[in-house]
Amino acid sequence: MTNHKKDTHKENSPNVSEPDNIQNPTDTAKTEKNAEQLEQVNPELIEAASETSETEKALIELLEKLAVSEDKYLRLNAEFDNFRKRVIREKSDIRINAQFDVLNNIVPILDHFEFALGSADQTHNLDKLFEGMKLIKTEFERALANLGVELISAVGKPFDPKFHEAIAYEASEEVEKELVLKQWRTGYKMGDRLIRPATVVISSGKA
Repeated sequence: MTNHKKDTHKENSPNVSEPDNIQNPTDTAKTEKNAEQLEQVNPELIEAASETSETEKALIELLEKLAVSEDKYLRLNAEFDNFRKRVIREKSDIRINAQFDVLNNIVPILDHFEFALGSADQTHNLDKLFEGMKLIKTEFERALANLGVELISAVGKPFDPKFHEAIAYEASEEVEKELVLKQWRTGYKMGDRLIRPATVVISSGKA
């Protein structure tokens, strides 16, 4: 009897269930925290994306500038190479022209020399030979003058080590001390450039 009453009481008791829309306070706190984290992360992501875009743009601009600089370098290198070749060609032309100038001045002297030898051989006249040699010397000096070469005349002038080469001292009653007494070999210069010094004897004054 007692058990029957207990079962009847269970069947008559209402079935109470929890509402579906009631959230757990712990879950609610987690959701709010996640929302706050998203609000903090999103601006950082946006800023990072913006910085990445600016970096890519700067890199593209840098690459463009590099390409322009490389093109300028290649052009300048080509221009310099052409300039170098032109200078070499011009220097070669100058050297060849200078050689032609020398030859044009020397060839007539050789003609005079051959003429003098021919005349001396036919006449056996030493005076004619001497005159021919003097003519050749005159022509040679003219040729050197045409090339800008000057003879160094040192006799009677103060000794100058820049243009004179002393080989001896010699006493002299007429020539003062330290003046050039004799010139054994002629010196030559072109402008301020010395071709060879004059070989001289310097006066040591009166004995």
